[in-house]
Amino acid sequence: MQTGSSPDGPADDYALMEAVISLRDADALGQLYDRHCGLVFTLCLRTLQDRAEAEDVLIEVFHELWDRSARYDPVRSSPQTYLVLLARSRAIDRLRSKSGQALPASDHPDLEQAANSANPLEQVELGEDRARVVSALQQLEPAQRQAIECSFYEGLSHSRVARKLGKPLGTVKSSIRSGLIKLREMLRESP
Repeated sequence: MQTGSSPDGPADDYALMEAVISLRDADALGQLYDRHCGLVFTLCLRTLQDRAEAEDVLIEVFHELWDRSARYDPVRSSPQTYLVLLARSRAIDRLRSKSGQALPASDHPDLEQAANSANPLEQVELGEDRARVVSALQQLEPAQRQAIECSFYEGLSHSRVARKLGKPLGTVKSSIRSGLIKLREMLRESP
């Protein structure tokens, strides 16, 4: 497989992941990094609210992708989804290790620093991706959106989300699952 070309779509992400896994192709890893570092960094920054910490976790995510690439299962998720979930997990781990389980409770921290650190093309792409996600989140039912934001942005477990929202655990789990399914459908449909 030739990875020197400029892949343009999600299908090419799968080919790049395959090259990383089976061929240990560093160029393919570099291309995945170039495509997804803005999204991963933004998620880390939003979760950690510390630029240096977010940069460290960004490096950890791609280092782990390289060292443990065989853990990726294309049947379970797209490469982008895998990277986002890995970033979220590592960022939450970092928060917990630093603060003894205390996690930030801010609703919507400012992401301007992340956008300003990228080159102009990355800024546009990052802004478009962020706008698509924000728009999709706003289209969810309020209970779904609130549960997803608590879980993903605040790093709360499902049981902590249930306590915070004053709802039964099963209801919270259902809200998160159905909300994520709707988000996935909306994001697949948007250009």
